[in-house]
Amino acid sequence: MAEQTSIPLIQVANKRYKVLTESQNGQYESFSLESEVTGKDLPTTPDEIAFLRGKEIIVLDSVKSGKGRTAQNDFCSNVIEPIFHQLQISARIIRTYSQESVAQHAQSLAATNPTTIVIFLSGDTTISEFINNLNQSCTDSSQKPSLWLLPLPFGTGNAWTTSLEIQCPVTAFGKFLQNKLSPKTFPLYKAIFPNQFEIVFFIILSIGFHANLLHLCEQHRFHNLGVEKFRIAAQEILESYKLDYPLIIPGQSSPSNFAYFALINTPHLEKTYKPSPKSDPLKSELHVLGYSAALTKPELIEKIMKGYSTKKGDDISADGVTYKPFASDFDITFDQQASSASKNAFEICCDGHLLNMIELQQEGADFDGRIKIRFLDQYSSFDLKVLTIV
Repeated sequence: MAEQTSIPLIQVANKRYKVLTESQNGQYESFSLESEVTGKDLPTTPDEIAFLRGKEIIVLDSVKSGKGRTAQNDFCSNVIEPIFHQLQISARIIRTYSQESVAQHAQSLAATNPTTIVIFLSGDTTISEFINNLNQSCTDSSQKPSLWLLPLPFGTGNAWTTSLEIQCPVTAFGKFLQNKLSPKTFPLYKAIFPNQFEIVFFIILSIGFHANLLHLCEQHRFHNLGVEKFRIAAQEILESYKLDYPLIIPGQSSPSNFAYFALINTPHLEKTYKPSPKSDPLKSELHVLGYSAALTKPELIEKIMKGYSTKKGDDISADGVTYKPFASDFDITFDQQASSASKNAFEICCDGHLLNMIELQQEGADFDGRIKIRFLDQYSSFDLKVLTIV
């Protein structure tokens, strides 16, 4: 049965705005903006809204993210555009239909004001695509224009927003209008591959089970299965994949064999799944999380599923579990040759981007299994921050 909720948005003078939502199984089915006259002025004043008028505002709606957009669940059309119109706030609305269009808009972004705010109605991969395609010419940090990101959770996993404690898009957008969000610096990391291909990430880089799962789910046969595809694909991987990946990790000269391996910056990978409870999305620190290939299949499943019951700050170190923080540059190395293992042994997932180490080699050179992980102090021609309540 659908659940209806009325969520306060903002009050200006004597007019109170709220959003009526309808959701089912945790998914929003509809948003509608409503208003009422209260008879007295409370508590927002014109001065509190003025902070938005001196900034360039861009709304980037990845219309295929999550369940996609319908006339009923279109948050941009039903809430953002009408409330901006009512409050006389100028904004540029961009609807994107592919990763390529996100990349094009990021590449062409030029600062016209000291501060630009981009509101994302998307999942994590769209934000990653945007960040990776920003103008990367670094200037003196004191001269950089500010670029503030406001991520609203409209994807499937929403790892970043959940980890930033942005759970409800209406509540977060209301706090934005009320000037109750703060711009915070957030860490970025770069993975550099043998052919010098680079990708910037801020959530996860995985090898093994997690990467295998995301790669397998891209096959056409899974496209219409919704979240059920993950259960089916996971079962197939457990039954038919070797899940034994030798990797040389920081502080070790010989390889360790993993079934699951990840470099994680956020505690959450989805709303209820917290595999790295010591991670902090605003702290420049990557946790190495690895589950040993020596674990039996039931033991591996138990370790993976533990992420649904962990609490913030838990230490999940145990037999068969590697869990360590790193705060400076390091390397990860595949310790096997491409000719000696199946192609899925080299699958990588980096913030939703699906890669394969075999395809990231320098042409004509011997196989090189090293991935350089670099912590970024400066990135792009903007001073990047995320708007958050944390």
